[in-house]
Formats: sequence, C-alpha cells, structure tokens
Amino acid sequence: MQVILLEKMQKLGNLGDEVSVKAGFGRNFLVPTGKALPANKRNREVFEARRAELEAAAAKLQAEAEQRKVKLVAAGDVNIMANAGIEGKLFGSVGASDIADVLNAAGADVERNEVRLPEGPLRHTGEYDIDIQLHSDVVVTVKVNITSEAQLQAQAEAAEADKARIAALEEAEAIAKAQEQA
Repeated sequence: MQVILLEKMQKLGNLGDEVSVKAGFGRNFLVPTGKALPANKRNREVFEARRAELEAAAAKLQAEAEQRKVKLVAAGDVNIMANAGIEGKLFGSVGASDIADVLNAAGADVERNEVRLPEGPLRHTGEYDIDIQLHSDVVVTVKVNITSEAQLQAQAEAAEADKARIAALEEAEAIAKAQEQA
C-alpha cells in the first residue's frame, strides 16, 4: 500500500514522502491516526495544499521537543531504589513508567512511551544509559542508577570494616614503635 506521510516517522520517512507499507499497517494505524494519507491523485493535491501548514506544525513540535530536552538535561541523572538480593538481582523490575515517574518528579516532562528500553525492563542493580526520545530528531541519553538497600548496607559494612582494619594497623604500628623505643 502506498501512503503519503503527514509527519516525519523514524525508520519510515520524512514529511511528504510517498512510501510503501504493509496494507494492515497503513489501513489500521497510519491513516486512522492521521499520520498518513493513501497515495492517490486527490490526496496528493490535498497534501500539497496543506504542505506549508504541516511543515509549520512539524517545526513547532520539534521546537517544543528541544525545550523539553533542556528540562530533561537539567533534571540530571536518575537514582532509583529497588528491592534486590545480595547479588544485585531485583525482586521485580524497573520499567519505562518507573523511569518516567522519577524524571517527572525531578522537573522533566517525559511520557512513558518516550523511554527507550531496547532490552526490556531493567532487572539488575547498576548504572544504565537510557535513551529518551522526545521527537524523531531529539534523543537524550540519561544515566539511570539502580541501587538496593541491601547493596547500600553491604557498602556501609565494607566501609566500617575498612575503618576498623586501618585503625588496627595504626594501633599495631604504634605498639611496634613503642616496643622499638623501649
């Protein structure tokens, strides 16, 4: 099925491109949502009459996405606390809606469907680079750090053990110096 795109679509084409798509995709998604028109002589004329209006609307959407990008960059990195085992495997997962909620709480304006998780939900603690696609031309990478209370507790215990080890070494050195001087 040949269609005329009414907006830029990633992996499909730009505004005004006439592309060939599968009939079901065109009939059930592109045409009903107003993203494309079936390619015929009448629709080509209709598109050319509306071309300037559609290009202005596309430019406006991209400008809004650029403004949202500034807010998103200002929101910074994302820290999420989750329940996890000692090995770092989460009890459950962190999905796109969780990331969007934390970003929105930090002052960004992000929808769940703009968060790109190509490998699915995050299931382990650690630091991840997640893409947020605000527009087909505007993609921002955000660092998401997932930690657990068990992990924080283990780090605190390790820090205390290091302090105790250092104190014991200093005490042993002080005793050795005292014995050398005696």
